[in-house]
Parts: sequence; C-alpha cells; structure tokens
Amino acid sequence: MPPAFSYDVLSYPMKVFLQTHPDRLASQARLFGMEPPNVESCRVLELGCGSGGSLISYAFHLRDSQFVGVDLGETHIEDATRDGRALGLSNVDFRRMDVMDVTEEEFGRFDYIIAHGLFSWVPDFVQRKILGLCADLLTENGVGFVSYNAYPGSHYRQMVQSMLRYHAAHFDSPADKVGKAVSFLSFLAQNVPDKEVYGPFLETELRRHARNKPADVFHDDLSESNTAFYFHEFASMLKSHGLQYLAEAEIVSMGTAGFTSETQAFLESLEDVVEREQYMDFFRGRVFRQTLFCREGISLDRKPKPSVLNGFKIGSSLTPSSPEPVLEKKVGEVFKSTGGVSVEIDHPLTKAALVHLASIWGRSVPFGELLEIGRETLLGRGYTCRDWDREFSTARDIFLQVCLSTGYVELHVFQPHAETSVPEMPRINELARLQLGRCDSLTTLLNLSVRIESRVYGEFLSLSDGTRTRADLKRDLESFIKKSGLVEDKARLLADLDIWIDESLSTLSRLGMFTS
Repeated sequence: MPPAFSYDVLSYPMKVFLQTHPDRLASQARLFGMEPPNVESCRVLELGCGSGGSLISYAFHLRDSQFVGVDLGETHIEDATRDGRALGLSNVDFRRMDVMDVTEEEFGRFDYIIAHGLFSWVPDFVQRKILGLCADLLTENGVGFVSYNAYPGSHYRQMVQSMLRYHAAHFDSPADKVGKAVSFLSFLAQNVPDKEVYGPFLETELRRHARNKPADVFHDDLSESNTAFYFHEFASMLKSHGLQYLAEAEIVSMGTAGFTSETQAFLESLEDVVEREQYMDFFRGRVFRQTLFCREGISLDRKPKPSVLNGFKIGSSLTPSSPEPVLEKKVGEVFKSTGGVSVEIDHPLTKAALVHLASIWGRSVPFGELLEIGRETLLGRGYTCRDWDREFSTARDIFLQVCLSTGYVELHVFQPHAETSVPEMPRINELARLQLGRCDSLTTLLNLSVRIESRVYGEFLSLSDGTRTRADLKRDLESFIKKSGLVEDKARLLADLDIWIDESLSTLSRLGMFTS
C-alpha cells in the first residue's frame, strides 16, 4: 500500500492571502503602466490552492468572476468544495489533480494565475511546468504571482531546517516530528556557546516557529524539497518562458526606506530593475519573495509618475496623532499607522485628504474625488489658495511617495460595497462565520482582514450571530469571561466591558464586518 500523501495526513488549515487578490495584482500592474484585465469579470487560476481559503474569499466578493483551484491533496479539495457550496458560490471550482496534468485545452486561459507557497517545495521539473503554464495560460495582459524562498536570507534558515529534519527523522507521525523538532530547536538555542553569531540565528527561527501552525512547520520547514533562489536566477527563469518581472505583491518591499543615504544612492544608480532588486536582497538579507510577472513584450513604466494615481481608488489607515490636527497651515502633523510607522506631513491639502481617509478607513475613494474633498475641507476652514492645480500636483507627489515608501497609502481598482453603520443586532457576514474557529483572522465585506487577537474577541465575534442586541452581547460576554479558565485579568476586562464592546462594534462596522 503506497504511503499517504503528506498533505492528507496533515492538511493546511484555511488561510486567506489578500496579497494574491486580483485587486492587488491588478493595482500593481496598473501602477507600472499595464492595462490589466477587469477584476470584476476576470478568470483566476490558483495552483496549489490548499483548502481554498483565498479563492473562496475572492469568489465571495467577485460574483461575476470565475475561479479555479488545483491541488493534489484530497482533503484540501474536499474541504474547499464543501465550503464553496456552503456559501452558495457557483463561480469557484476546485479540482484534485497534479499540476503536471493541467493543460490549456482543458482549462482555457486566465487573467490572473497564482502559485503561493508552492514553487520552492516542488522538484525543478514541476517548477518549469508552473512557469510554462503561466506562459501558456495567461491572457495577453494577464498577471502571474509566484512566491518562493530567496537568497541570501534563506542560507541561514536552511541551515536550521537541515538540523531539524535530521532530528525529526527519528520520529514517525507529523505531530511528533514537529513537536520534537521545535523542542530540539529550543534546546539548541539555549545551549549553544556562540551567543554573538550562531545563537541569534537560532533564536530568530525559534520565534518564527512559535508563531507558526504545526502544518506550516511540517510542510514548509521539514520538507525534503525546499529550494531557494537568488532573485536574478528567478528572473532568468521567467525570461526563458517568455515572461518578465513586473513587481512585488507588497509594493513597500521595492522601496529603499530604511537604507542609508549611501545605499539609496547606490541602488538608484542601477538602471536594470533585476540588478537593482538583487542588490536590495543583498542589503536586506531577504528570505522570501512574492513576485508578480507578465508577458515579456509588454512595455512597463518602471518609474511611475504621480499622475498615475488618478486611475486609482485610495485608502489609508494613517491617522493623525493630534485629536485636532491643524490642516489649514503649513505646519507638520504626524500621521501614524496601526503598525507603528509614522509620517510627518506639512502640506495642507495632503493633510486634509489623509484626515478624510482616516475617518472612512476600510473604504477607498477615487483619487480625484479625494483631493476635491480635501479642498472643500480647507475652504471650510478659511484656507486661501491662488493655484489649486499646483496644490493638487504637490499632493499627488506626496501620496505616491508615501505609498511607495511605507505601503500605508493603498491603491485599489476594486472596492466592494458594505454597510458600515452599527446594526441593532450585529451579525458577522457569512464568509467570516465560515472562517470563525478555523482562521486566525476573518474577512470583512470590504475585503479587509480582522485578526482574532484573544479568546474574548473570538467569543464576541461568535456571539454576533444576529440574534443578540448590544445588551444581550454584554450579558453573554460577561458570563463567558467569568466562567472561562483561560481568560486573564478578568476584573479589568469586566470593568471596561461597556467601552470595549462599543469600540469593537464601531470598528467592526466601519470595516464592513456585519451584514443585514
């Protein structure tokens, strides 16, 4: 009897990777001069789709688009098919099959092709097949996404992985392999004599594994197939298949923020984008890449101009540090992100526009409309200006710079609709309810990810099923906190519960979590 497929023995849990969403892929393509396919009526293929969390999420929001997921894991495809049916999705199709058997004759062509968490973990002939499929199946202006382990950072990670595989080989079940491997890594990190060079590598990997699920450690780190690439090697592989590098899924990773002025000058002197990206990996010690690509013959604009923003909807979570920011004067105001990044801006129109985006965070606004809103805000405060065209031009410059350097100004070509007022009887949307208890974060109707940060928060979301008023939620949540043996600092939570519930309802509603 042949051994069971490892992904059926220990399957991946449901995951949603918003960086592979067609909106993200199309936005990056448009930023660099492409005219990508319409996100709201596109065809998407995911190779190695796992349990289908991403495609189900995308199909839920894009009902007029078609999604196909392929995976060799029987359990993955069964779970994905069941979940798609549970949500009544007729626009997503999951197939259990080998990537090597996928053909254009059977599948047709696709506007967006995704291979996330697959490329580095398959043999080289499958890697060639993946890129060959992208070359054969992508539409003329289509965009591909492939993630992979990268050098030089993967050198030290592979050093640790090889030791863990050696230790785990003594055990049989996936659970034992993972548990014993992580335990050995902890023992190793605590007891190595070299605390200056070797020790920190081990501590870094130990912290990473502490955040990961057992399936991630088993399939990603204990896998015998685990290949990393220097970026220029991957770019050459693209070229050999008639494809070219487009961008990274996370635009901020292409910027030079955080480098010294000497490093920035060196990088900016490099005209070739592949060479520039390769040297950035050298400086960063990059471990992982999420690379977008397109057909080789497409002309790209590697240095986007501020005017490109006119073709986007803009969103931002940046919020002013001051409760009453001075907008009508050229004085610096600090805007902070949820991740702790801060940006100081003194340009009145840009400040007014960012304050508006903060007030509607979760939603995005066409850029031209955003600047008009900012202008009206300033005029209402008595601001006078002799040359609004110049003000608009300056605002474009600043917004593009913040977008490229921090990633906290987001570009979108698609904005789903959602009610953002607090309902009388809160009910989280059907997709989020499906994800509850199976994902670390839930997807809102505005296509945002809300992380479940505590047991109390998870219980609150579970109770928000449309059968309870705010008073009911408070009563049942109080009961849960008092009875649970896993909730810490109960007295403080109960004392602040009214405020906590109000803030949670307000935030979740604004982010589009609830449905009618």
